[in-house]
Amino acid sequence: MLKQSFLLISIMLTIGTLAQNQISGIVSSAKNRGILSGVQITIENTTIGTISDINGKFTIKVDQLPEKIILTHIGFQSQKLEINSKNFENELIVLMIPTSIELEEVNILSDAAKERYNPIAFNRISSEKIVTTLGDKPLPEVMNFSPGVFASRDGGGSGDATLSIRGFQQENIAVLLNGVPINGAENGLVYWNNWMGLTEVASEIQVQRGIGASKVALNSVGGTVNIITYHPKAEQGGVFSYQLTDYGNQKTTLSYNTGISDKGWGVSFYGSRTKGNGYIDGTYVDGWAYYLSVSKNFKDNQRVLITLMGGPEKHGQRNFKLSKEEVDQYGFRFNKEWGSYNGKINNASENFYHKPHLSLTHYLSINNRSLFATSLYFSPGWGGGKWNDSFNYGPNIFSFRNPSGQIDWEEIYAYNSSNTDSFTLENGQTISGFSKVIQTYFLASHVWTGAISTFETDLNATTKLISGVHYRFFQSQLMQQVADLLGGSSYIDDYSWSNIGVSDREQIKLPGDIIRLHNGARLHQTTLFTQLEKNIGKVNVFGAISLSDNRFRRHDIYNYPDNKWSELQSKPGFDVKAGLNYNINATQNLFFNIAHFSKAPYYKYVFGNNTNTPVENISNEKVSSAEAGYAIRNQGSQLLFSAYYTFWNDVSFLSNEYIQLEHSNQTRAMVNGLSALHKGLELEYMIKLSPSLKLGGLISTGNWKWQKDVEANIFNDNDIVVDTVNVYAKGLYVGGQPQFQAGILLQAKFLKTGEVTFSLIHYDRHFAQFDPTGRQSSDDRTQSFRLPSYTLANVNLNYPFMIIDQKVNLFITVNNLFDHHYIVKGEDGIGHNLETFRGFWSFGRTFDMGIRWFF
Repeated sequence: MLKQSFLLISIMLTIGTLAQNQISGIVSSAKNRGILSGVQITIENTTIGTISDINGKFTIKVDQLPEKIILTHIGFQSQKLEINSKNFENELIVLMIPTSIELEEVNILSDAAKERYNPIAFNRISSEKIVTTLGDKPLPEVMNFSPGVFASRDGGGSGDATLSIRGFQQENIAVLLNGVPINGAENGLVYWNNWMGLTEVASEIQVQRGIGASKVALNSVGGTVNIITYHPKAEQGGVFSYQLTDYGNQKTTLSYNTGISDKGWGVSFYGSRTKGNGYIDGTYVDGWAYYLSVSKNFKDNQRVLITLMGGPEKHGQRNFKLSKEEVDQYGFRFNKEWGSYNGKINNASENFYHKPHLSLTHYLSINNRSLFATSLYFSPGWGGGKWNDSFNYGPNIFSFRNPSGQIDWEEIYAYNSSNTDSFTLENGQTISGFSKVIQTYFLASHVWTGAISTFETDLNATTKLISGVHYRFFQSQLMQQVADLLGGSSYIDDYSWSNIGVSDREQIKLPGDIIRLHNGARLHQTTLFTQLEKNIGKVNVFGAISLSDNRFRRHDIYNYPDNKWSELQSKPGFDVKAGLNYNINATQNLFFNIAHFSKAPYYKYVFGNNTNTPVENISNEKVSSAEAGYAIRNQGSQLLFSAYYTFWNDVSFLSNEYIQLEHSNQTRAMVNGLSALHKGLELEYMIKLSPSLKLGGLISTGNWKWQKDVEANIFNDNDIVVDTVNVYAKGLYVGGQPQFQAGILLQAKFLKTGEVTFSLIHYDRHFAQFDPTGRQSSDDRTQSFRLPSYTLANVNLNYPFMIIDQKVNLFITVNNLFDHHYIVKGEDGIGHNLETFRGFWSFGRTFDMGIRWFF
């Protein structure tokens, strides 16, 4: 199969028409000179065309000169330009005149940042780069060639990715989908496997470092990731694509856009199928994804957009970190969470979930000065993962191992089926033949709905006011359900960890019954925001404030069957930020911003003791930050520099969160009251050496340290507090992300339409995340284990061409070109060295390849 795919690609690379003239240009709005993406450019009297990218740029080839091209865009007057031998070699500058709602104004909800306007550091990632370079990797990894950004797939399961920006983990990074926050309401996390379809439907991703441009994202401590999806476009057509990796994962996709009808209707559709065995042992994937967007333009001043997307999936996981000894013995792909039984793989760590997302958005241009937009959204979720349970402190599933290091399912079945012990239930009945270790499902369902409304008006020629409200409701239910008795006839829940004991409840459990856990959350979050922008010649300034009210309740049927609801907890918060951008001249600008957040704690911290009694004396996290930057952009080249300072106080975090514990010696810890100082410098550049050659690079250096010693509560695998300990963390480097990165990128065009990109990025000063239970001595101030530095090389080839008036796009990516195995991240051990370190090692060299056919 792989050889045939490579042969097919080799043959098609030799096909195509090359003797053409190339026209390039950039399209902007004549009203405000803002760039216009998605503009349709076609050759007159033909079906040959293209669209402008996220920077407003386009290229199109013509067979002869002179030739006429036609530019069309929703809300703008169509334009016809004649191209002749005198002007085709120059980059065209096209200004389009608005007639109704402009696309940039339609996106007032999305909070997309603009160059030389918003005083923040950010990167744009185009849909072309996402589709042709990402391959089988999870979505965050497309952001890796950005200063201060680190994304990894850690355990290696499909979509099991983590993202850090400037040393801040995922729960302190705001992730927006068309301007709507999609971080988990309970914990701030983003489960990227729930958003598999975003790879093909994202028209742009903005990585906004620092305070970001969003007015509703209250957790933008490290930064904001703003994902903007495709909406129905003017041009009609579709795309079929097929992608394959050298380890067997494959994806097939189909998308189609109807174009905009004379009556203003437009529909976009996308569907995909992903399947494969995975690179890491036992990390199979079986998933679908879908996307449907329907729009209707009313006259010249209104638009309604309905969008539905989702992705039901199931995939094997690897959550247990490895020791160096295990890697040496079993190899880099080793996963100790699965085994074979009766010739079939059974992974004890498996995720299955489906989270649709439905939104209804209305845009209204009130007059030529004012806009109003409202988005209603509804996003339920259901699914969970495999878990396990043991009777009366007995061995768990992971205690049974065969010589190859995998789970010995046969021994588990024998252990349960040969059990001769008896147990007397609370009602006096004696039972025997029960299982002592079973497989369970950890089920998590929720309902998530809300609305965001934004009003924007020009108070005068230089002043703009933006104000609005965001409300979100969230209710979840978590439970542990018996899945497989593994050889026994039943299971016993002794209710030893329940606050009220058995209390006349049924103790004999069969598949489908609930044990140990049955609780959930109800949250109401309301945010009011106002932003004032002033444009005075070369200077743009803004000031913004947002106020939030966060209300939490916890329900627990397992521990409080007669009175399951906790008392209502209310945690207000706010943020204040301001910034200034100064355009020195047409190519250079300076910016500066400051911010202060009072960030309400997440639900998981408010009820961090896993009971209906909230944690005492938990405070809002306080964040104070300042940033300054400089940029120069000229004739296709650019250089950007930024410096930041962020002080983070009253920090909370959980260790070993949402994963099974491998053995009884492991624990979870909840830490409150930490503080940290993050400061650093970032530089990125792209130099156009010639029309066909670009040189880019980045350097990022940070100094991120914990600032104080605190206490922590220690929990066992049943989430019961078993101890409170001192944690001596002052002076430790913040772990989980390299504090130094330097990269270089070379991009060259070939055969007129093709492009090959070589990137090299070096990581250093990466420290393991500290384990609170290993920091209980005031005499131990040794830094956490410092991971070895490494350099990662990737190559991407992208070749678009025409076959019988149909565009075809071939792409190949070689990840980790030199097949270097390095440590991605992990947890520090008692010795603060490699011998006691536990973590994840990288994938080796892999190949992603694909073909896209446009019709």
